[in-house]
Amino acid sequence: MSRPDFPTAVLAAAAAVAAEDEERAGVAMFLAVTDARVPAQPRPPAAAAADDVRLGAELAEAWEVLAAADPGVSAQDALAALADLRLRPTPAPVPAVAPGRLAAWRPAGSVVPPRAARDAEARAVADALAGGRLLRVVNFHDTPVSRRAELAAEFAWYAERFDAVTEEDVHGFLDTGRWASARPGLVPAFFDGFSSAARVAVPLCEEFGFTGWFYPPTEFLGTPAAEQQAFARRHDYGVLDADPGGRLALTWDELADLSTRHVVCGHTATHAPSAAVTTAAEVEREVLAPLARLREVTGRTPASWAWLGGTPHDPARPGDRAVADAGVRLVTSNAALQRLG
Repeated sequence: MSRPDFPTAVLAAAAAVAAEDEERAGVAMFLAVTDARVPAQPRPPAAAAADDVRLGAELAEAWEVLAAADPGVSAQDALAALADLRLRPTPAPVPAVAPGRLAAWRPAGSVVPPRAARDAEARAVADALAGGRLLRVVNFHDTPVSRRAELAAEFAWYAERFDAVTEEDVHGFLDTGRWASARPGLVPAFFDGFSSAARVAVPLCEEFGFTGWFYPPTEFLGTPAAEQQAFARRHDYGVLDADPGGRLALTWDELADLSTRHVVCGHTATHAPSAAVTTAAEVEREVLAPLARLREVTGRTPASWAWLGGTPHDPARPGDRAVADAGVRLVTSNAALQRLG
């Protein structure tokens, strides 16, 4: 697209993503891939691919456009708008009436960081993208049978352009600076542990050659089937279609089975944000108990961790410290996939 049209396109894409039902759509994202153990390095422009350099420049420009339009946006919103333009087979429909805000949903009680901190995050993410340190992700939640044909068409489009990404691929890239595949990689990520994952998401991943990354809140899986609808309402789950089998959540056996071929990650016990996990009892319930249960079921420590709202790792918070101390190596946030120390 021509440069004069870019700000208009970014604003339209941001409005579309903000108005979209993120529980229903596959929301595309670019994530910076970072390593907390390695100090930030200046980007050598000559060493970066031309498309990566252009992507980083577009992210920096998108951030300036959106920050001028809505003081509440974060780097996540610029990344989602850019991914809507570059990474989706069908961009989100632009609403007839622009939303009053362009910022993504945040959990109740979330504090918006100062503008200077958000500027710094946007610069760091733009530098990572420009240097090729990025991962393409599409975030899903419930994937009911009623949407299988629609999702299959989307997966087919991705399969023509991208390859799978495993946990080992991420660590290999962070260790060597090279991805295992010559084509760009893409992660289909499935949040909240819905039973539709076993019937729809896993078969689609395997049909089209992708490795799914699954983020199940453990108490949801352990809740009796008759109580799962109420559990979902209490904990901000977006339920699309009722399961004809009566369950909303994966069974532990289904999770154990998919873990042999896909990536299982931690997502708390109940769908909790980091800011809500402050006491020893809350850390035990939302971090330590879920990690122990996932290890028991899958035989390994979860590959990554994500909080409700996608907040970045903050070692000042008790829950985040517990995640790191427990040996989880990656944290998935709204703007980055970060390897911990």
